Order: sequence, then C-alpha cells, then structure tokens
Amino acid sequence: MRIRNKNLYLLSLGIIMLISGCLTVERKEYHFKINPDGSGTGTIKFVNIVSVEDEETDVSIQDFQALIDDYLNGNVFEEQNPGYQIVEKRLYEQDGILIGEIEFTFPNIEAAGFFRDNDCKCASYYYYLGSSLSETLIHTDGENLFEKYEIPVIRWQSDNKEFNLVTMVQEDMENAHNLVELYREWKKE
Repeated sequence: MRIRNKNLYLLSLGIIMLISGCLTVERKEYHFKINPDGSGTGTIKFVNIVSVEDEETDVSIQDFQALIDDYLNGNVFEEQNPGYQIVEKRLYEQDGILIGEIEFTFPNIEAAGFFRDNDCKCASYYYYLGSSLSETLIHTDGENLFEKYEIPVIRWQSDNKEFNLVTMVQEDMENAHNLVELYREWKKE
C-alpha cells in the first residue's frame, strides 16, 4: 500500500511539474532609499498575486505551491536580483487579495538598477525600465522620460534620496484566480 501511494505521489508530482501555470501580479510598487554612504534599502510590494489559467486549466494550487517553495522559502527572487541582499520576504492578505513584499538592502545605487554619473554631484538619478518590458509604468514621483523622449527611463533630481514607482503587470484579470483562499488554508497549517 505504501509503494502504491508513493507511486501516485510521484506521478502527481510529475503531472504538476508538466502542467505549469503562470504566477503574476496586478501591479508592483517599488520604493528605494539611499543612505549617505551610497548604499540603500528597498521594498517591492507585489499587489494581488494571482494564478493565470494554463490553456483554460486552473493551476492555482500548483502556482501557489511554487510561490511558497520557490519564492517565499526558495531563492528564485534572489537569483533574478543578485544586487539585492534580502532582509525579509512575506505574504499577507489585504482587502481580500494576496500581497507579497520583499525588503532588501543594496551596496550602491547601481546594484538596485539605477545609474548616474558619480563624478558629478549635480547628476540626476536614472532608472531604466527597459528590463521590465512586461511592466507598464503607471505612477512615479520622478520624471517619466518616455512621455517626452520615448525612452523607458525615469529621472529624479540629484538631491532626491527616495524613489518611488508603480507598474502595472497584469491588467487583464479575466482568466486569473485569486490565491487568497489558498493562502488562508496554508496559514492555518
């Protein structure tokens, strides 16, 4: 009996690995702060984490498990963002949706994805959105240069020490499954 259950488990695990959905979020909220020595802290808030159907199949259970195993307890985010030293990762419910939040530090502003001419104290700070092509800028406290020059860059003045931007990731939520119920069950365990 044990062998049969083990085989069923392995078969189920194999099927889960073959059927992969798509974890995504409605939007991301970025906040960066620079310390006087040039290092800094940051937070990325993943608002409304959902599972998008895979060829009209609900794979939210598998996606939620991947969220827990690969992102919350794993190191996928760290591998994708080697310039960040993770301080804390957490999931929580807010207003009936699932939120993820990652707090981190960085040794210098370049490690956080910004660039500037460090030889000139008057130089502005720039953040290149080209690496985030799947995201659409919806708000920033900097200047969106795409509107003026059609380049995906945000500029902040040289005296700024805090930088904020919000991007839209998944606008169409028609085939998306809210993961908050799975989160509630997971928290009970």
